[in-house]
Amino acid sequence: MIATEAAAADTDDMRDIAVRLGADGLSKRYGTVQANRDISISVAPREIHAIVGENGAGKSTLMRMLQGIERPDSGHVVVDDRPVTLSSPQQAFALGVGMVHQEFMLAPDLTLLENLVLGDEPAGSGPLGRIEWADALRSGAELAGQTAVDVDWNRRAGSTPVHVRQFVEIIRLLRRGATILILDEPTAVLAPQQVEDLFQLLRTLRDQGTTIIFISHKLREVMSLADRVTVMRRGEVCFSSRIEATSADEIAGHMIGQDRAPERTGGDASASMEPGDVVLDVRHLSSPALEKSHPLHDIDLSVRQGEIVGIAGVSGNGQHELIECLVGLRPVAGGSVWINGEDATSSGNDRRRALGMGYVSADRRQEGLALDASIEANVVAGSHRAPPVCRGRFLDLRAMRRTAVERLQSLDVRYGMPGDAVSSLSGGNQQKLVFAREIARKPSLLVVSQPTRGVDLVGIAAIHGIMRGFCNGGGAVLLVSEELDELVDLSDRIVVMAGGRIVGERVAGDADMADIGRMMLMQGGVDG
Repeated sequence: MIATEAAAADTDDMRDIAVRLGADGLSKRYGTVQANRDISISVAPREIHAIVGENGAGKSTLMRMLQGIERPDSGHVVVDDRPVTLSSPQQAFALGVGMVHQEFMLAPDLTLLENLVLGDEPAGSGPLGRIEWADALRSGAELAGQTAVDVDWNRRAGSTPVHVRQFVEIIRLLRRGATILILDEPTAVLAPQQVEDLFQLLRTLRDQGTTIIFISHKLREVMSLADRVTVMRRGEVCFSSRIEATSADEIAGHMIGQDRAPERTGGDASASMEPGDVVLDVRHLSSPALEKSHPLHDIDLSVRQGEIVGIAGVSGNGQHELIECLVGLRPVAGGSVWINGEDATSSGNDRRRALGMGYVSADRRQEGLALDASIEANVVAGSHRAPPVCRGRFLDLRAMRRTAVERLQSLDVRYGMPGDAVSSLSGGNQQKLVFAREIARKPSLLVVSQPTRGVDLVGIAAIHGIMRGFCNGGGAVLLVSEELDELVDLSDRIVVMAGGRIVGERVAGDADMADIGRMMLMQGGVDG
């Protein structure tokens, strides 16, 4: 049985409780920003309750108050029908509330068993209080019994597959007595089969008495898993419903506002063209394993003019290393990289850009943007040494601003003043700025990694439109994404990576999610 004995015993006590965890009129302000306004929400016992909303909707602030990290300005948290004042996460956990964060909390250099008991070690009766590892292993094995994942408790957490680490995070909370779980975007880096394994575990926990809050932006998953959904927008609850009484379209409409249609910028998706000449040609590429990175083995890959080729794979299977090899940021041990018919294998990033390559990094905050620099400086970066921005050895500030405004307008980037810090922009507008900068240099190839990470629904639609428009205009895109729906919606072909190898390829229009997910979990070999 997965639930702890304490949780099982508590189940009988839940029969007369209406609200297992909730909020009654919670409000929170940070300076002039009203993050939450009069939030009321009720999560029933034995319920999986999804909370959805765009970035900035106030979900994170609400979760911090439910965990005791933040104190509300007004209103109160409700636990088991009673108002409570939470002053710390420890106090919330004492009431049974535990959270699995997007960034896992396991210590990478410790074993899974050591992580399981860290801070709550089962001590023996001797004078030295020696840890009873047999008891620890027994409790972990019992709790893992129905997770459908084999846990090697002696394996170090840092080398453990991401879905196993996630299961261990949940088991760790259950072992300590958590009966209410908050999961923040738990499927972000999982393959479809791993998602279903997780969902089966969550359903089992619910049926055994655990109450679950599921935070997600993947509406298909919300519809599949949740019993009830609550939508937040602009710091308020704007919609709540039993899942069988609503639809993904209705939920999306409330998330973005019924009067705001997702914008499509940069071209008509229906105006697709037949693939043309090969723009990127990768032949037998290999790369060594560097510190905390994955080796690549015999990669063959091509992208043609007018084509979007997507790369699917569970996080940490070589996608990041492949991108670095392609853009000139990682050494190549064997094979070659050709851009527009030119051998760029030994070339640096500047030379590859000169051959027609643009690059949108997965980490816009650390690599794609200089957050403290101005919006105009960021959008002209890379062009600042050439006319009209540069005249002789000096910047022409008027020309720089004019160029910046033209680029920002071309992709409908919403901003205050060009001189404002780029950190003042929303995630979606920051990403559109990066695309505007890269496309302005008129590349023939865009290498794009995780383009919609941290972007809301309206921004996602805009970014998808940008990539479609670029290809419809004759460009080529190599797209790496952990969002399988995104790859299927955008790509002409999907290439699957596992274990640093390409293990299969599918035409996107004929792609089957389960088939792609099966390939994502391969540990070697090649699938036709």
